[in-house]
Amino acid sequence: MIVKRLFHLFRLFREQQRRHRTRGELRHLDDRLLADIGLDRETVRREVRKPFWR
Repeated sequence: MIVKRLFHLFRLFREQQRRHRTRGELRHLDDRLLADIGLDRETVRREVRKPFWR
């Protein structure tokens, strides 16, 4: 039981790290690259301002 809980906590931690990393990468893309993936600068601003748990 404790192993399952630790595994779950580890997965949550890894997911939060992934969100933080990908949001940081989005922040540094130029407008041309954002347009290629269907995003605009305002959408990126909203996304990177989200707390890491969302």
